Amino acid sequence: MQKLQLIVERLALNNVSSDDVQQMLADDARDTTSDEIRASSQAAEASGDWGVVMDYESGPGAIPGFHITEKQARVEIDSQEDFISRGAVTVDSARSCFEKYKNRLDHFPYRILNDHAAVTFESVRRTSQLLTASVCAVGALHSASEDFEVYYQNFMQSSAQKILYKQHTIDDVRALCIGAFWLSDLSWSLVGAAVRIATELQLHKSFSKAMKGDRQHYLRARLYYLVYACDHHFSVAYGRPPMTRECEAIRNAREFLKCEFATEDDARLVSQVLRWSICSNIFDAFGVDVDRPLSESDLPHLRRFSLALDSVRAEWIDRFSPNAHVGNYPRKGVGLQYNFAKLYLCSHVFRGVSTAGFTSHAAEVAMDFEEIANSAVLAASAILRAVVSDPEIQGFLDGLPTYFNTMIAFAAVFLLKVSTKYSSVVQVDLQKIKHLLRTLLATLKSVTSSMHPRHLLVSITAGIENLLGRSGVISSTYAVEEQEPRAVTAREDAGIAELEHDPTASFSMEEYDFLFNPDMDFNLEFPEQGSLV
Repeated sequence: MQKLQLIVERLALNNVSSDDVQQMLADDARDTTSDEIRASSQAAEASGDWGVVMDYESGPGAIPGFHITEKQARVEIDSQEDFISRGAVTVDSARSCFEKYKNRLDHFPYRILNDHAAVTFESVRRTSQLLTASVCAVGALHSASEDFEVYYQNFMQSSAQKILYKQHTIDDVRALCIGAFWLSDLSWSLVGAAVRIATELQLHKSFSKAMKGDRQHYLRARLYYLVYACDHHFSVAYGRPPMTRECEAIRNAREFLKCEFATEDDARLVSQVLRWSICSNIFDAFGVDVDRPLSESDLPHLRRFSLALDSVRAEWIDRFSPNAHVGNYPRKGVGLQYNFAKLYLCSHVFRGVSTAGFTSHAAEVAMDFEEIANSAVLAASAILRAVVSDPEIQGFLDGLPTYFNTMIAFAAVFLLKVSTKYSSVVQVDLQKIKHLLRTLLATLKSVTSSMHPRHLLVSITAGIENLLGRSGVISSTYAVEEQEPRAVTAREDAGIAELEHDPTASFSMEEYDFLFNPDMDFNLEFPEQGSLV
């Protein structure tokens, strides 16, 4: 246990590599005998740290009829002196970052903090150190605060400790979701923990009680919808199976709006749940084998999913009014997310397709596939045109969750690959696409000029610039800095070949970091951002 605690602490401080962790765990396993394990188990039982609680009150249909619980938390993290009290940052700095998050950022994912009128910096600080650290870290990132690293490290340490304990609250779920939505290098680990804890707290079971007028269960149910959306932000779009499933609360999401407490923010949240539910079905229908070309039998699925996305867009696009905190994002966000989903769907048609196009299919089927491929190009172009032509959307970029940044990158690189490598598959105006990509780069450089260097969009912008330079879309004099020519390594060649082979490839941070690295060194880390967890 001491060694495990050491591992956790070193992970929290980002001072240990994955190889070190594997070696420490292996050493710990060799050093631990069966007698020690039995002695540890007996000591834990005798001390009353945990126990099996038999549930006699529930009905015979309740499975499994018992649960394991800690009778007393081993460490009360939130009762300890927090990082603000220790003087790591000033109270004024923390309050400023908190207000930045509460008054703007929290409204993009439809209010994770819930009752804003009652939520204050002091109340959150009293309730949860983890939530305080999460909110302040995200607020600091979007305030370009010099204290960001302090908040970030404290959040990492607090979350690493919390994840291993069995006693959790819904504030823990909120904190992990907030971190996952905006702290890109931690997102996948944080959302996994959020889903697990939300399931342990049985948030997915609160739907029925919320519909009966229980306000606490209403808050729990809407938090589960946020967990569902967060999970899908970092699973489906990255080629990973989502951890949340299509349970009753998800299948009946529209019914949630009949709850007496429902607001327009809940309607915005439900619209996203419906869209991600369709994307989950797309993921299940087509799988993850990017080398398998779609067949004629896949066409009906493509058409039905496309119609479903069109229907959701038509249902919600004119429903939302301007928001006091994020302007016209409620309405414009529907259009952006629709085009993201449409690109995700239609890009599947490029799977396994050679540069010769769809010639292996019958003429009528090939025409259908070309139509879908054109829809993918239109969706990607619509995303980039929205970014370059709408100043309000540009204002959203320093606030939108990470998913939006990665999909902008996906749309840009998708258009570049289609226009240069697959021009025989889809007829595109190469000059217009080049102009759009140059304008996008100029827009992103302007938008990111005032952002914190650790903001993901800063790295994405540099990555796009280098990629456009390498592909000849921009001249070498356009780049931020000249780079010495060098031979392409085998690893680089393999990475580029994979991207060229699969235009539908999602830009997972583990596999495609070289697109976001301004130094083009093809390593597995973001610039100045620490190792991926």
